[in-house]
Amino acid sequence: MSENRVVLTKKDINRLFRRSNAVQSAFNFERMQALGFAYAMIPVINKLYSNKEERIQAYQRHLGYFNSHPWDCGVIFGIVASMEERMANGEDVSEDNITAIKGALMGPLAGIGDSLFWGAFRPIVAGICASLALSGYGIAPLIFVIVINVVHFGVEYWCVKNGYQFADTFMQKMESLNVKVWMEAASILGLFVVGGLAATWLGVSTPLVYTVGEATVELQSVLNNVFPKLLPLVATLGVFGLLRKGKSATWVMFAIIIVGFTLGFFGIL
Repeated sequence: MSENRVVLTKKDINRLFRRSNAVQSAFNFERMQALGFAYAMIPVINKLYSNKEERIQAYQRHLGYFNSHPWDCGVIFGIVASMEERMANGEDVSEDNITAIKGALMGPLAGIGDSLFWGAFRPIVAGICASLALSGYGIAPLIFVIVINVVHFGVEYWCVKNGYQFADTFMQKMESLNVKVWMEAASILGLFVVGGLAATWLGVSTPLVYTVGEATVELQSVLNNVFPKLLPLVATLGVFGLLRKGKSATWVMFAIIIVGFTLGFFGIL
């Protein structure tokens, strides 16, 4: 069996990495990222299985439901490629094993990706680049795109490569890094950044004035002395509340426009 053993090369893994970045290219609400996953696995399957029927079975098992974070799901691609290789070479790996490992890993990896990348990294980079843009640096959007994609592709490549090389021990290695602690820290940091952005760049103020005796008092000055940035906080919490109740982002944007024009017309904001 060793003489006829089929082994995936570095070139095959690199190709798997490139195609794995299209995992959301055919997203649908029935099987989520299944088509993208199957697309990435096609070259691997074609190399490992020479029999047409075996290829068809492999295609079909990777068309099942799949949904994870698009940045770190490369771990699953690497592990599954390793398991397919072992099964193709007659080792004790079954279709159920492959399906089970996909189902077991896609949820935890989605949580890690959402916390680290969506909840912390991307808001931090966006905040820094927004600050640069407001300071007059026209290259700020390009910096954002470059930084985000360098980290994205770097993480994805590392995950695919190590997922394949350390398929049996990868999750144990991740646990030794205290990933849960890093996830919690990243979530807290992301919340601080988002809060800072709302307080710094959300310009909500009121021109209302009132008279006390012969003195005229500006309401905004009073608010600044008592509770600075109160109105931006109220606006932020209002938008958050609407989104949490299930309103779409488009609905919320139109609501902001209507409320803003109305309150501005009457001189309240």
